[in-house]
Amino acid sequence: MLVDFIIVGSGIAGSCIALELVGRGAKVALFGARLEGEACPVAAGVINPITGKRLVKSWRSDTAHPFAKNFYKELENKLSSHFFHERKILQICISGEERQLWRERSSLPDYAKLVGEELPAGALNGFSDPFGSRFIENSAWVEPPLLMGALGNFFDSASILRREVFSFDRLRFSCGGGTFSYGDLSSGGIIFAEGWRAVKNPFFNWLPYRPAKGEILTLRTGGFDLPEHIIHKGKWLMRDPFDAKVFRTGSTWDRENLDAVSSSAARAEILSSLDRVFSSRGRLEVLRSESGIRPCTATTRPHIGSHPEISGMYSFNGFGSKGFALSPFFASHFADFLLDGSELDAEADIRRHVRKFFAKGKQEKSFSQ
Repeated sequence: MLVDFIIVGSGIAGSCIALELVGRGAKVALFGARLEGEACPVAAGVINPITGKRLVKSWRSDTAHPFAKNFYKELENKLSSHFFHERKILQICISGEERQLWRERSSLPDYAKLVGEELPAGALNGFSDPFGSRFIENSAWVEPPLLMGALGNFFDSASILRREVFSFDRLRFSCGGGTFSYGDLSSGGIIFAEGWRAVKNPFFNWLPYRPAKGEILTLRTGGFDLPEHIIHKGKWLMRDPFDAKVFRTGSTWDRENLDAVSSSAARAEILSSLDRVFSSRGRLEVLRSESGIRPCTATTRPHIGSHPEISGMYSFNGFGSKGFALSPFFASHFADFLLDGSELDAEADIRRHVRKFFAKGKQEKSFSQ
C-alpha cells in the first residue's frame, strides 16, 4: 500500500501530525501499539502559560496555546467527544517572595492577560495558603485518557492506525533515503514520534534526550468538595469534572528508573506534598496509581526536523511535559515544513544539534573501529 508518510508513535505528538497531514490531503499509516511507560495516557494535560520558579511565560505560549485551545475545541466536535476544559489555575504561593514576584509580573504588559486576581491568605477554605494565592488566566486542561481513546477510535475507523509494535529490522530504504518500505507499506517519508523510546531509535538516538518518569495518583477525599480550578502548589490537583471529591495529583520526576512500575516512594512523595496543600486533608483514599515516561530533552525544546543524512526521514518528538500544549501548533508548523518547504523554528530544529551530537557520534564510532 502506497502512503505519503509512515508515522511511528500515536501519542499526542504522532496523533497531531497524523491529523494535520490527513487534513491536508496526505495519506498516512500510523503505528500505535500500546506500550508500557507511555506518557500520554497518564499525563496531567495542563496548558499553563506561566511556569517555573521565576514565573516566566512558557516557551512559545503566546502562539501555541491559543492554537491548541482552538484545535481541541474543533477536535471535540470532530470526534463527538468531550475532553477539553478551560480552567483557571489557582497558584498557591509558597513564600512571601513568590507572592511579591506575582505582583511584579502583574504590572508587566506582557503578563497583563495572564496574571489574574490575587487572593489574600486564608481565602481558600480547606487549603494551606499563608502567603495567599493567584489566579492564572488563559489556562486549560485536557483529559488525556478520553482524548487518546477518542483519537484511537477515529484512526481505527479511518483505517489509519496499525496497533502493532514498529520493528526497525523490517524497515527498508536506499542509502540516502527517499523511499521507504515496511511490510506491505511503501512511503516517501517516515516520521518518528515515539516519545521517550527515541533513545532506542537507531536513527535519532544521538539527539540529547533526558527522559523522566512521572507518577500520578487519583484520590478521593473524605471531606470537602474541591473547586473546579486547577490547583498548583508544588504538585498539580485536577478535580474530576463529575465528582468534586475525586482528583488527580502529581507528578514526580525520576530520571533513573525508566519503567512503568508505580513505586511506594513516589506515592509517599505525592501524599506528603498534600500535607502542604491542604490545611487539614483528612482521609484520602488512593483509587489509582499510574506512571509514564516523558520524552524530555536536554534543552527543554522539542526535536523536530530532518535526519542529517537520510532524505525523507524525520523526527517529531521531545515535547516533554508540554506535549498537549505544544503538539497541535507544532504539528501545523511541521506540516508546513514537510509539504511547503517552510523554515522550522530554529530552537526546535534538530539541525542545531548535528555538529555537537550527530557529527561527534560518527567521529567517535570511526575511532573505535
